[in-house]
Amino acid sequence: MPAGLPIGKGDERRLTQVLINLVSNAIKFTDGGGRVTVDCQQKNGDVLFTVSDTGRGIAAEKRHAIFEPFVQLDRTLRSAHEGVGLGLAISRDLALQMNGKLEVESEVGKGSRFILFLPSA
Repeated sequence: MPAGLPIGKGDERRLTQVLINLVSNAIKFTDGGGRVTVDCQQKNGDVLFTVSDTGRGIAAEKRHAIFEPFVQLDRTLRSAHEGVGLGLAISRDLALQMNGKLEVESEVGKGSRFILFLPSA
């Protein structure tokens, strides 16, 4: 974290839950030898927490769906990935409860970047 970064407004437990979910997903969907990074910075009066990975990525036409409850992309009975598809929906709702937002940028085959915006205190 950069020195002098302002404190973001939000609930510590909710923030921790969102970040744990984002990092867990990044690890889950990034193959061995890939990379997961977490960053924090200030931009336009917000504190941004960014979780990036070099995983499989998400197609543009499917990005809106990942924030809906019980949605899991490419889920099959043989899938090695566990879960019921609530993590990102809950994370988005927690971000909104803290007057923030959660966004995703992604490219298939190159990875994803989830950005949590929280207002500065």
